[in-house]
Amino acid sequence: MSAASTLKGASPRGYTFRLVNIECMPHSENYNVVIQLHDSILDLLPYCAAALPAATYVHGTGVVNVMDQGHIVGIYADKITITDVSGPEEAAAWCERYFQKIQEIRQNRDKITPALSTRPTVSVLEIYHSLPKTNCGRCGVPTCMAFAAKVYRRESSLSDCPEVSR
Repeated sequence: MSAASTLKGASPRGYTFRLVNIECMPHSENYNVVIQLHDSILDLLPYCAAALPAATYVHGTGVVNVMDQGHIVGIYADKITITDVSGPEEAAAWCERYFQKIQEIRQNRDKITPALSTRPTVSVLEIYHSLPKTNCGRCGVPTCMAFAAKVYRRESSLSDCPEVSR
């Protein structure tokens, strides 16, 4: 596929999607997904920010960002973008997953306190600085920096480090 080409998919549900080449990696075999929503979810963004784990959001900016299994997900009023998918089948699965999440948030919004103020985000480096930096591997990861990255992606908890949990 050339840098300008796209693959398109449709859903009877309320969105369409297309795969686009990763512009900064022209020789990559993976794609980014752009999900075009049929209805605006602008009013749901503060609820998405509150309901999705590790979401970063500044109220009023119009975008919620989430790191999900190594994919960067951007949720906007009229679209959702997902990075680094292998092809149409994986893209369709991610599209359905996030469309479902949005529907669940819409249905449960009266039980969710919206994020109407800036939530501070903790960086991988800040997490790393809270670790013992011994690279002991007892957490199951070879280095403290790699463990900090797992904590940042919500794949591990700080309490999984035996040194921190003492």
